[in-house]
This record gives sequence, structure tokens and C-alpha cells, in this order.
Amino acid sequence: MISIYFFFDPSKNSYFLKCPLKEMTGYECAGCGVQRAFHELLHFRFSRAFQYNPLFVIAIPFVLLFFVLKVFKFSAKTSWFYRLSKSKLFFLIVLIIVLLFSLFRNTDYYKSLF
Repeated sequence: MISIYFFFDPSKNSYFLKCPLKEMTGYECAGCGVQRAFHELLHFRFSRAFQYNPLFVIAIPFVLLFFVLKVFKFSAKTSWFYRLSKSKLFFLIVLIIVLLFSLFRNTDYYKSLF
């Protein structure tokens, strides 16, 4: 799967999935640009990946940290990691960040940045 994104650019090939929200409304969701950003990251073009989807690029180190902690068994029921990963507040904060990013990326100010 990764090799497909390495060898084929989603912005130049029509067989990659398109965002249904953007296709129907013209508005971009928080996930718009992830395929293109992933392609750019595989080619070590970090600034272009950030332009396609900054939230995705920023989230990668946190997701990697989450999986490393999971692999090394930091999920004992008494650890801070276990409590954080099971916290409703944590997931609520992540949801709010995603929703705010979705709103922000459809503003004229965001479009003028990139």
C-alpha cells in the first residue's frame, strides 16, 4: 500500500479516492490532503506535505509516540498513558481540534497562508 503512494502522486492520478464532502460542498474536511501529504512525506518534502495538510503532519509524531508506548507496555492500568488513552476528555479535545481545524482551513485567512 505504501509503495502505491510512493510511486503515484494522488494529485496527478484520478484513481485515488476523493473527499465526498469536498466533492458535494466544495468545503475541505480535516482529512482533505492527507493522501497528497503522505506522498510528499514519503519523498521527504516536508514543507509541501505541511501545505497539503498541517494537522496530519503535526499528528504523526504523536501517533508514533502512542504506538511506541503501546508496544512497550505502558498501558498498565496504573500508568498515566493508560489513563490518558481511556480518558473521555482526551478524545473530546482531539475531536474539538479536528473540528476547529476543519472550520479554520475553509477560511480566507487559511487559504492566504498557503
